[in-house]
Amino acid sequence: MDASMVCARAAFVAATVAALAGCGSGPSEADVKLAMVKQAEASGARMIAPNYKEEIDKAKLVGCAKADAGGYACDVSNATGRVASLRFVKSDQGWAVVN
Repeated sequence: MDASMVCARAAFVAATVAALAGCGSGPSEADVKLAMVKQAEASGARMIAPNYKEEIDKAKLVGCAKADAGGYACDVSNATGRVASLRFVKSDQGWAVVN
């Protein structure tokens, strides 16, 4: 087998491993925002802050790590740059914020 074929196979294996490693990862930024909207709606945020969806849309996912209590502990920054740590778990209905 020539060297270029070995390199091509090695690159394919590395790409496959990297793709599969992402399968068990935490929520994406879109998942986080959707979970935050669901939580806000369940808590009646419409009455307190009618623009809650716009504020949540400005949020940025800083990063996530597996949480000891299950799910993922994620740092999320708001429009002013303040960072909060929230825990997210995945169910059949998607990701949810839990306390």
